[in-house]
Amino acid sequence: MSTHAVLEWRNGLPYSTQFDDVYFSVNPDHPQHGLAETRHVFLQHNQLQARWQQLPTDRPSHFVIVETGFGSGLNFLAALQLWQQTAPASAHLHFVSIEIAPFTLQDLQMAHAHFPELAAMSQALCQQYHLLQPGINQLELPAFSASLTLHIGDSQQILPQLQLQADAWFLDGFAPAKNPQMWQPYLFECMARCAHAGTTFATFTSAGLVKRGLQAVGFQVEKTRGFGKKREMLCGAWPLSEQSAAALPKVAIIGAGIAGSSTAWQLAGLGCEVHVFERAAQIANGASGNPRGMLYPRLNAEKPQNDQLAWRSYSFSVRHYASLNLGEEAFQVCGLLQLGSNPREHKRVQKVASRYAALGLLQQLDAAQASVQAGVSLTHDCLYFAAGAWVNPATACARMMDHANITLHLQQDIRQLSLQKRGWQLSHQAGAINEYFDAVIVCNAADAAKLLPDSGMWLNPVRGQMGMIAGQPSMQALKVVLCGDGYLTPLFKGQHAMGATFAPGDCSTEVREQDNLSNLDMVGKLSPHFDHVSAADVTYARASSRCGSPDYLPYVGPVLPTATLNAQEAAISDFAALPAPQGLYVHVAHGSKGLMTAPYCAAMLARRLLSDFGARLPQLTEDSFWYGLHPQRHLFKQLGWKSLLNPFNDQAPA
Repeated sequence: MSTHAVLEWRNGLPYSTQFDDVYFSVNPDHPQHGLAETRHVFLQHNQLQARWQQLPTDRPSHFVIVETGFGSGLNFLAALQLWQQTAPASAHLHFVSIEIAPFTLQDLQMAHAHFPELAAMSQALCQQYHLLQPGINQLELPAFSASLTLHIGDSQQILPQLQLQADAWFLDGFAPAKNPQMWQPYLFECMARCAHAGTTFATFTSAGLVKRGLQAVGFQVEKTRGFGKKREMLCGAWPLSEQSAAALPKVAIIGAGIAGSSTAWQLAGLGCEVHVFERAAQIANGASGNPRGMLYPRLNAEKPQNDQLAWRSYSFSVRHYASLNLGEEAFQVCGLLQLGSNPREHKRVQKVASRYAALGLLQQLDAAQASVQAGVSLTHDCLYFAAGAWVNPATACARMMDHANITLHLQQDIRQLSLQKRGWQLSHQAGAINEYFDAVIVCNAADAAKLLPDSGMWLNPVRGQMGMIAGQPSMQALKVVLCGDGYLTPLFKGQHAMGATFAPGDCSTEVREQDNLSNLDMVGKLSPHFDHVSAADVTYARASSRCGSPDYLPYVGPVLPTATLNAQEAAISDFAALPAPQGLYVHVAHGSKGLMTAPYCAAMLARRLLSDFGARLPQLTEDSFWYGLHPQRHLFKQLGWKSLLNPFNDQAPA
């Protein structure tokens, strides 16, 4: 991205050129001065050590910190260290921070070098600190039972939309005299809206406008001794009152492919008891069972939500798969080239490069540059994705299902869902299961139509066949994944993966020789050096059925009673006016991009579901984006509810 902080390094310290101020100070007589200040102001005056030691040890819990101004990340690292030292293993730390101009990774590492005792925390952060985009970036640190939700943008736009329940606020950022636009009523109003009994805050400043602003919205404010040469600082809390914590729901998930496994992983990580029901004798039985899947966004610079889902998912999923520690057998970031191999694709390459170059996700390369990057001769302009990767979907699914909070039920063909007084009950081939769930999420691709026949979803089956070929002399130098009408991976353990065919409306999963020939023909067109490949032996082939939607967006979210929607006498013009969710959700229709989009959508869905049950955790996307994925959007269109159609129209930053 092109909005990184512009720094000056003075005597080894990072200074903001915009605000002419240092991000943290280091005293020659006290090398850990900046860290000591963070601990004094934010950790001590939010009473974090005592509060974290009092978190329950017998059940999952969540603690949410919101920070204004991520800067060098020092506050986050210090909080993470204390969290690791004091919080119970069953607790999860959500650290939400807002930053208009984040450090580059190199600058971040240089800043952290001043604090060697935070090296482990810094390393965990830096491993996730890449592919950052304007908007919401979710960085997971499972080894610390923590996550960082980094909002990149202007706090004046972000804070009014923030929806969560904060336990503590770190009011950092530059001083009111240097950064007055941040210390405005919208900040204090957001704090009040996100507060609950006992929410605390701390800030280094003692400015009167800050004190008065906090008091005006209802906070109790105390002026206390500052750190070092700073005489005073402010801290305080939201008044105490009777309040009970929301209970986490018990969730059933139907389907153990990439959508089901990703959703189970996200919910389990947030402390939910999750039961996954899979019809087959093993997980990842459908399209998720292919030995290779490509990870890259296909952008068109035409439909805002489709493109933003693609690049948001790409940024999230590359970090997600890396955090699973799958090993080189199942996950390799090798880079990927999309070829502009015909006039239509050439035009798309140019349009996408012009529209999205500033995001830092891709580069446009001419044929000569692309050939150098690929290691083989190419004859077309390309889009290069340096973080493009391939993943073994089945291995990823198995890793995500391996969680203490997940119970897997194989060979369970769920045929009916019914809402009872005690919750949702599932029925399979042998009758009703004697167990009840607070929520059910249907993740079984095209079979969702059988479980939810009246939902209004349009599920379109698409057959795809991939294959493997033994290494060819002309392909040995290939260094990246090539994508034209299909894909070809670099050599790994003597094999290249290729695919996949695309046959809408075809549900068959039989392996067809004609599809092998079609894939070989596709590979032969990727490079002039590959023209002989049609004679190569296909050593492995697999066909599967995927499903998509008419607008190429997945269905993710609550399924509302169709009869209730049809019975509405007046048109509904606002999503807030829809009936409340009843605990039934769906997560399907990713088409051929589920490996990339399903983990991101699962993370969105998990937090939205918990919000429906009263747990106000940080969300990963704005409401309009979430509503654009509503499973019943086509039904809304049939009902003539035009105000609910295409709610997301934002354009990506140029």
